[in-house]
This record gives sequence, structure tokens and C-alpha cells, in this order.
Amino acid sequence: MKRAFILVLSACFCLVANSVFVRSSSASDRNLILTEGTGEVTGQNDSAKIFIAVVTEGRKLENASSENADKTKAVLTAINGLNIKHLKLETSNYRVTPQKDYKARPPKIKGYEVNNAIVVTLEGFETQPLSKHVSRIVGKALESGSNTIQRIQFYLKDKSALEKKALKLATQEAMERAKTLAEAAGVKLKRIVSLSTQPIYASPRPHMLRAAEMKADAGTMAPPMEIGESRIRVQVSIAYEISP
Repeated sequence: MKRAFILVLSACFCLVANSVFVRSSSASDRNLILTEGTGEVTGQNDSAKIFIAVVTEGRKLENASSENADKTKAVLTAINGLNIKHLKLETSNYRVTPQKDYKARPPKIKGYEVNNAIVVTLEGFETQPLSKHVSRIVGKALESGSNTIQRIQFYLKDKSALEKKALKLATQEAMERAKTLAEAAGVKLKRIVSLSTQPIYASPRPHMLRAAEMKADAGTMAPPMEIGESRIRVQVSIAYEISP
């Protein structure tokens, strides 16, 4: 009985395996044209992140921390005082680093550096107001106690509309290439049997400005900001079944 069961099971397995093989074989026997298309669109940036830091040093940690807290509070108050709608402020990093005297043996702590990093976020603005607001924020931060503008990043808040447009362009290009290939080869396109897409993240163009150690002691205002564009690039692959 047990042996008969094993034989039946083996036969079923062979039938299933043969069925899978037949389906795979028939799919691979299709005559196909495979093409790809790429779509790329750009859109004006409407948002920005400004990375500001207050850095203080002191022989005693308590003094360096207290000075840093006072300056950071003054910077936050000054930026909030600009009354810019939808402005967001948050602490992105707080770091205390001992400063060591390596000439001493063993090395001794000679002081502390306190770094309080703040990120200011503006989203959904028109070009000119955004540029103006960023310049005002940078100038006010330097004026009120910040001694480092780490970087300024411009970007597009909602990329969905650009992605749709890029997908349409990429699909159209892939279809046109398939038509050209079919005409050149003297065959006819029957139907699409496969369609896929993937984003291409090549050099994302949210505009970024770096301003290491921008200081207010020069008495100059922040320069005008060029907010730049964001780029969306996608690739579409299409497989057409063909006939003579």
C-alpha cells in the first residue's frame, strides 16, 4: 500500500513538473521585441532646509553650555520674529566635544566645544518669496548669534506630478522605438506582454549651497539665493509580442 502511494505521488509530481515546463517553454517561444524608454522632467524647487549651528567653546563645560544655550535661544527668537508663515524650527543635533591637550602626557582635557545644530524648514513657496525668506533667515541667524551656516538645501515638496509626466514620456519613447524596430524588421506588433518601470536617481538636482563658517563679524548680509530645479528621471521597459 505504501509503495503504491509513493508511485502515485511520483507520477503526480512528474505531471506537475511537465506542466510547468510546457508553460515556460511556450512563453519563451514567443517572438518578442524588447525596448526601453527614458523620461526626464524638471520642476522649480519650492522648499528649503537651512542648517544652522551655534558653536561655543570654554574651559568649563557649564560655561560653554550656558553660553551656547543663550545664543541658541536668541537665534530661535530672531528667526521666529521674522513672522514667516509655515516656518518650522527643530534641533537636528546637539554635540559636546572635549578639547584635549595632546602635548601633555597623558593628554588632558583643556576645554569643551558645544555644537547646537538647528534646521529651518520652508515648504510650498513661490520662487521669489522662497529666495527672499532664505536670505533673511541666514542674515538674521548670523546677526543674532549663529556662527556657522552648514548648508542650504532647496528641493521640490511634491514630485508626483513630475513623476507622472516623466512616466508618460518614457512610455511613449519605448513604444515609438518598438514601432521603429518592427517596421525595420518587417513584422507587426500584436500586443504588450510586459511593462515595467523604475526610477533613476542620477544626480538629484535639489539645489544645495554650502557655506562653511559664514560669520556675522564681516557685517555683510546673506547673498541672494538661487533656488534651482529638481529633476525626475524614470525608465520604462516594454515587451511586445510580434507576428510576421
